[in-house]
Amino acid sequence: MTAQALRNDTAIPPTLNVTGAAQDKLAELLAGAGDEVQAIRVFVAGGGCSGMGFGMTYADQITAYDHVVDHERCKVVVDAVALNYLAGAEIDFVTDGMNPSFVFRNAFTPSTGGGGGRCGGCGGGCGR
Repeated sequence: MTAQALRNDTAIPPTLNVTGAAQDKLAELLAGAGDEVQAIRVFVAGGGCSGMGFGMTYADQITAYDHVVDHERCKVVVDAVALNYLAGAEIDFVTDGMNPSFVFRNAFTPSTGGGGGRCGGCGGGCGR
């Protein structure tokens, strides 16, 4: 079975919500990126002793295993493994004093052992 066939046979509902404020900021970041950038990629990475962490980077390609979430102002891609950890999560962009950041809410729910996290921007690692 090809990767494309696998992707078409495996329906993954869009379970990652991106707030309007986050969409605005992501659209701004995408507008300033090179022409090769197709979307923002959200990923989950092992964080060592502190558990899993979140991250965002520019996506210059979208694979057959990626889940694409088209929002009004931006496109977000998440691979199938990361989507399992981010199911039901919300990405917001907040300004807390002089610390604007992306915030992941309801990711790693208590049943999977974690809490929300903050991310300083595209390409930045995230922590809790």
